[in-house]
Parts: sequence; structure tokens; C-alpha cells
Amino acid sequence: MVIQSRWVGACVVQAICAACAWAAPEEDYQLGLQAYQRGDVATAMGLLRAPADAGHAPSQSLLAFILERADLPEAAARLYRQAAAQGDAEAQAALASLYLTGRGIAKDEKQALLYFSKAAESGHALAIQVLADAHLSGLMGLADGPRDNSRTVAVLRRAAEQGHLPSIDALAEAYRVGGFDLRADAEQAAHWRARGADLRARRAGPALKGKP
Repeated sequence: MVIQSRWVGACVVQAICAACAWAAPEEDYQLGLQAYQRGDVATAMGLLRAPADAGHAPSQSLLAFILERADLPEAAARLYRQAAAQGDAEAQAALASLYLTGRGIAKDEKQALLYFSKAAESGHALAIQVLADAHLSGLMGLADGPRDNSRTVAVLRRAAEQGHLPSIDALAEAYRVGGFDLRADAEQAAHWRARGADLRARRAGPALKGKP
């Protein structure tokens, strides 16, 4: 009975230690985030380094952002890549931006498109809009080869639902004339035109109120 009790006690201690080890990176990350938000960058970096080295994706992403802002894009790119590999959407979008501009990393538009797409799949709002702009303008290699119209329409719809006006306008025009392999549909065209007009009016409202 004594041996069994000791064995159970040891298991409990191990479980508690494991939980503490798991909780520590998140706790340090939260403290680092708070330090950064109050402008204490040095403390934030100190708090984030250990969890980032331990593989904590949010810590890697935030530390990379700080390093990028400090004009250390090479170090930032390494951390972004590690966090992006774990599915961190912020890191994926940031890494995509570095690939797109060639800052701190070899410029590669195909990799930029890949990581913007990964971030968009996770619901990253800015990545969704950047991806929509790329489909509309043919950037990031999308002008090369045949256009995947079904993919373009899916990207535009997602961006439009977030209030991306170029996507809303593009859908309205596509439904008017039958673009992107869509069937011309006056009702859908009117729907998207109305969405665009309403959004413009709401965005113009605060500016107009501020005028004397």
C-alpha cells in the first residue's frame, strides 16, 4: 500500500510539473505582450525569448515582429518561419510580406502567395484582402498561366464579406457582364452594387460629420 501510494504521489507530481511546464510559455508570452503594449520593448524581448526558443508559436511571432520593427529582418524571418510552420496566421502573413518585398529573405512571390493563402485560410483579415488584390491585379504570379476563375471568385467573395470594396465592385461587374465564368445575373449584380454603395456611405458618414 505504501509503495502504491508513493507511486500515485509521484504520478501526481509529474502531472503537475508537466502542466506547469506547459503553462509557463503562455504565461511568459502574456507578460511579454503586456510589456510590449505598454512600450517596454526590452522587457518584452526578455520575456519572449525563452518561450520562443521552446517553440511557442505566439511568442516566436511577437518576438519576430519586434525584431522586424527594430530593422532586424533576417532574425525576424527565422522566427516567423518557425511560427508559420505551426500554423500561426500572424506569422504566415508576416512571412508572406517579407517574401513579397525581399526584406530579410530572398524575394519569392510564389512563397508570398503560398503563405498569404495559408494565413487567409485561417481567417487572417489582411491576408484575405491582400490575396483578393493579387487575384484582381494578377500579382504574385497569378497573371502567369490560365486563371482559376473559381478560385478567384471564392477569394473575392470572402474579401467582399469583410467589406473589401475592390472585391465588392469586381463581383458586381462580374455578375453584370458574366465575368470570371459567372453567369450574368442582374439580381446579384444589383445586390453587390448596393453593398458597395452602402459601405461607401457608412464610411463617408464619420468624415462628413467632422466637417463644419
